[in-house]
Amino acid sequence: MTYFFIDYLTLPYETIVKAHEGDPDAIDTVLSHYAGYIRYFSKVHDQVNAEVEEYVKQQLIAALFKFRFDR
Repeated sequence: MTYFFIDYLTLPYETIVKAHEGDPDAIDTVLSHYAGYIRYFSKVHDQVNAEVEEYVKQQLIAALFKFRFDR
């Protein structure tokens, strides 16, 4: 049963590779996967700050393109 829980929490390797290559659907999948975290950490005084949320999304997308698979 633990395997289902772990699978739910992780993104498939193929999705990360496709996002790294610039596939818009894969990038949306990654953003959707982390949407809860992004919203939670974008809160200022218990309100979501749209500018912070957008900045975090941009940084995540930038990190996807910089990701190195050879390490």
